[in-house]
Amino acid sequence: MCQCRVRLKEAWLRPLWYPVYQHRTMLSCVGALLALLLTACSTTGGSSGSSSASLSGGKAISGKTILFEIQSTPSDSFFVPVVNGARAAAAITGLKLEIEYASNDDTTEVNQVRSAIARRVAAIAVTIPDSALNQTVCEARAQGIPVVAFNINGASGEGARCVQAFIGQDFVQSGMLIAQRMIDDGLIKPGDHVFCPVESPTQVYAVERYAGVVQALKAIGASCEELGTGVDYAPARAKMVSYLLGHPNTSAIIALGHTPLDQAPAATEQVHRKIPIGGFDITPDILQAIKSGVITATVDQQPYQQGFYAVMELALYLKYGLAPSSINTSNGALIDKSNVDQVLSLAGTYR
Repeated sequence: MCQCRVRLKEAWLRPLWYPVYQHRTMLSCVGALLALLLTACSTTGGSSGSSSASLSGGKAISGKTILFEIQSTPSDSFFVPVVNGARAAAAITGLKLEIEYASNDDTTEVNQVRSAIARRVAAIAVTIPDSALNQTVCEARAQGIPVVAFNINGASGEGARCVQAFIGQDFVQSGMLIAQRMIDDGLIKPGDHVFCPVESPTQVYAVERYAGVVQALKAIGASCEELGTGVDYAPARAKMVSYLLGHPNTSAIIALGHTPLDQAPAATEQVHRKIPIGGFDITPDILQAIKSGVITATVDQQPYQQGFYAVMELALYLKYGLAPSSINTSNGALIDKSNVDQVLSLAGTYR
């Protein structure tokens, strides 16, 4: 028998944005408890022998196929923990995982999802970078195939209504979080100008992270400016160097994606300036820069959770008819010097 106890935080300990994001915080808690129960409560009769994790009761789902559609490339290291989380959930539930990569091409992604619909997969977990998949996800739902978005959900209009849940970072909250951290540390002050480079300024993650940063900075009278860098490191660094040379009044950098954050230390070194840096996501170089104190902090999406909960929620829907629920996988997850060593030990697999 398993016993789980949860104690809600006292009201005075809650963050200022708690009323807005309370439902997402609670969903994260519920999701974590589900994972714990599935793995720790799978034994029967209190046996002390080995046990295999599985779901009991409900409909038979073992062997059914889930399409796990990723808009990026197989070489994108960010998605390694995402896939590892998805595979762990598939192992628990007995589902078969069919992983597809669209290589950042909307047409390829649409075709791969439509092919899966034609093959009658049991469910679809998909990254949705923009509205190009609106019609396709609705086609899946029309065929009775459940759809959950993970990592990014750019669906709009009817497409947004066809996506049953989003498992990923609350981008606005996270933008507020990193900006407020740098303000609290005295690294950004009233009147300061902040540089916000990002790979793709028009994508949902960039728009919403920037909105969160702007909200926090405006509250103290600081300004910021966004710049598109692209995803390739060398060109991104060159654009950042050019910006810093042309804007000597830059007081801090908040990079809105892992490419500019990874390259920010080199860019500031190239212009011979020591500028406070913060941002989003992790790479080996970002973690080392945090450890050395060059980067103050980064907001972690906790990508392992994105893969794990996307598959787990679809499994619970297929087996028990439990409606998928959106989960904020970031929810205040900051990496700084206080916890970077733990992250380094798990980087590339679980973090």
